[in-house]
Amino acid sequence: MPAAVLLVVTSLVVMVALLAGVTWFEQRVLSPKSIIVHTARCRSNKVEHVERLVRMEAERLLAAEDLATRS
Repeated sequence: MPAAVLLVVTSLVVMVALLAGVTWFEQRVLSPKSIIVHTARCRSNKVEHVERLVRMEAERLLAAEDLATRS
């Protein structure tokens, strides 16, 4: 019986840690800002590539914001 309770608590801790890790990864690595900053810092990219990426991301965010305000 105590082993089952310990197993439940352990699984909950693992799930919380996994969710926290995924949230951190999405906010720090996959966010539009971090992708743009990484692209801009990379020396092998041309300025036109960075400008196109920023423009596409800005258009996507503005379209999503416009859609959300219409709803």
